[in-house]
Amino acid sequence: MKNTLSVIVITKNEEDRIARCLSSVTSIADEIIVFDSGSTDKTVEIVKQFTDKVFITDWQGYGIQKQRALDKCYMRLGFIYRC
Repeated sequence: MKNTLSVIVITKNEEDRIARCLSSVTSIADEIIVFDSGSTDKTVEIVKQFTDKVFITDWQGYGIQKQRALDKCYMRLGFIYRC
């Protein structure tokens, strides 16, 4: 079975750092999933340059956003690194 890496990023108004974040994982990630919580800047526009898996949702807390993102991953088992 092939090892896969799904990267989840939860955002809101991160236009000044999101490109650098996503650039750092594009060469190793099999998929990038971004859940945006209603950005009013260019975050979503920038994210779409890296992935089409961008979902805009309301903010109901970090745990709920993380679970929503995990539900979209094709990878079922893995590690979550939070920084």
